Amino acid sequence: MRKVLVITIVALAAVSCSTRENESNVSEEEQWRLGWRMVFSSMNENYELAESQFDSLLIANPSPDNHFLITGFATLRELKKEEKLEKILSELDASRLSEICNHSLFTEKLKDIAPCGNVELFQTQYPDLQLELVKMYVNDQAVRDNLMNDLIEKYHLNLDEVIQDAHFTVDATNRNRLKEIFQEYGFPTKEMVGKDAMNGIFLMIQHSDRDKEWQKSQLGNIETAVKKGDMDGQSYAYLYDRIKINGGESQLYGTQFSEVDPENNTVTLAETEDLDRLDERRMQIGMMPIEMYKEFMLRNLRD
Repeated sequence: MRKVLVITIVALAAVSCSTRENESNVSEEEQWRLGWRMVFSSMNENYELAESQFDSLLIANPSPDNHFLITGFATLRELKKEEKLEKILSELDASRLSEICNHSLFTEKLKDIAPCGNVELFQTQYPDLQLELVKMYVNDQAVRDNLMNDLIEKYHLNLDEVIQDAHFTVDATNRNRLKEIFQEYGFPTKEMVGKDAMNGIFLMIQHSDRDKEWQKSQLGNIETAVKKGDMDGQSYAYLYDRIKINGGESQLYGTQFSEVDPENNTVTLAETEDLDRLDERRMQIGMMPIEMYKEFMLRNLRD
């Protein structure tokens, strides 16, 4: 049987061995599902339920994945429970606190939270390249009817800097420029250009279907970026599945669909290996359970 590649996500903290967690007796899978239920509750603006789920998650694991922590903190902000938020923050170790305090939630919306006051804010090594990549990222999304107002505001972009054109034109322009950037700088890192630009790099590679060989050649770079914590684990999963489906093979992580029909409320996965263990693989790489993902896709199309 072919060995399944499992990415170790740097941002995912090890499960605590504290007495508190042992007493909770909540399995890793149950914690994962609870965390994603909290995310969905927060997305639905059911903040009271999300807070309750966040509390339960912290009892089960005082050091959950950063994604769940950020969602929990955003929920407490909506409920105006900054004191509770500060208390949880103050219990994080210095390394984790630095990571969390450099998230946009704290650099843009919770600037005055006490535990983050003495944390040094991250500065990119190549700010000009960062800005260029962010503009390319915004362009990539704008032609897909996703005007990223948060990024436009954060980086003080003018709307006329956002290219309104056909997908393939923007994709080709971005892809050719990425090739030049990689030739000059190597594959960028978060230290070089920041998290937003790294997210953009992934999506531009993901949208490079008109140059499948080059797209496939970047999978190793994405894998390395995930291992270093420069990209999320799901970036690898999405690109891996995209390459497999483009090549007429079965996907591994269930990111690609053959049909999404919001009118009939049905979702059909593209051909997928070992469906019985699909959620296990998704959990290992930091993705939401497949049934939640199907619901998420249907909701997005209805909206």
